[in-house]
Amino acid sequence: MLDKKTIRQEQKAKLKSLNPLVKIEQEKQLYQKLFLQPAWVHAQTVAVTASLPFEVDTRPIMAAAWQAGKTVGLAKVVDRELTFVGISTDSTLTVGQSFGILEPENGRKLKKSAIDLVLVPGLAFNEEGLRVGFGGGYYDRFLADYEGASVSLALAEQRRSDWIPDNFDGVVGQVLTLKNQ
Repeated sequence: MLDKKTIRQEQKAKLKSLNPLVKIEQEKQLYQKLFLQPAWVHAQTVAVTASLPFEVDTRPIMAAAWQAGKTVGLAKVVDRELTFVGISTDSTLTVGQSFGILEPENGRKLKKSAIDLVLVPGLAFNEEGLRVGFGGGYYDRFLADYEGASVSLALAEQRRSDWIPDNFDGVVGQVLTLKNQ
């Protein structure tokens, strides 16, 4: 069993070296799976994190949500707390202080209870819905009292279970993944 720091390093390297065409094809398949899920179909408000280049691209998910008339909340860290701010296609995004991801510059904070579906990012996912994230614990704290649906999209290269979970790790409700190819 490996420690999470090692898993993070390995996963970042693996994802960064993934053939872009293979990644795009896997993403298309994952989007199709997501858009058929009851949690997606019934959600009025969907919360996402702006993806880094080596992660599953969340821009098509946001576009599909807007096209379906859903409210989109984008992750923003304020005082070490993960929040989601409602955004639109013309919202201004800036690089945040946490992990260098794009965050909304302004907008109204969404109440946790108003979010129907949160898409949880991560570097590695196991069969039980446990994940290795980026190490800040933001999603673990968010999921601790979140009552809506949670889904992660995992590329085939993100499936693994060779780490020791911590007792504070939040469990994702559903991990959509592809078989190793």
